[in-house]
Amino acid sequence: MSRTLNQAMGDAHEKHLAETLGMRQTRGSGNQWRDQMDAKHDRTSTQYAFAVDGKSTLGKSVSVTRDMWDKAVEQAGGERPMLGLRFYDSGALKVHADLVACDLLDFAELLEAAKAWELAKPLVQKLIKDHGLESALPALAGEGETALLRELLK
Repeated sequence: MSRTLNQAMGDAHEKHLAETLGMRQTRGSGNQWRDQMDAKHDRTSTQYAFAVDGKSTLGKSVSVTRDMWDKAVEQAGGERPMLGLRFYDSGALKVHADLVACDLLDFAELLEAAKAWELAKPLVQKLIKDHGLESALPALAGEGETALLRELLK
């Protein structure tokens, strides 16, 4: 396998991770000592800020080692560490599976927040409708909140 194909696989995976998770790709695939990992959330924007290191392969397996995890924890720089694992089917970059690995307690915290939102959403929708705020919400939205507003107005 050529270095060019490996680089293309890694670049495509890192870009997809950043776009899908609403992250910023780091310069040089995280090779800067002040900005490690492949992509990161802005930790000031959410308590659920992650930093992800992507691993991709055309092979049948991806090893996750203790050293790999320890490095991700260290390089996350305050964000929650995550490993993105991608399996490609071919050199044409056809994706077979995209997986992530994160700390169990981080995942449990995300599930609790999702459950809380499921309970709160109908109440928030009712408040918005009862007070006629539907038209004011788009003006109040910041970047990244548009999908949330669409969900609220359903």
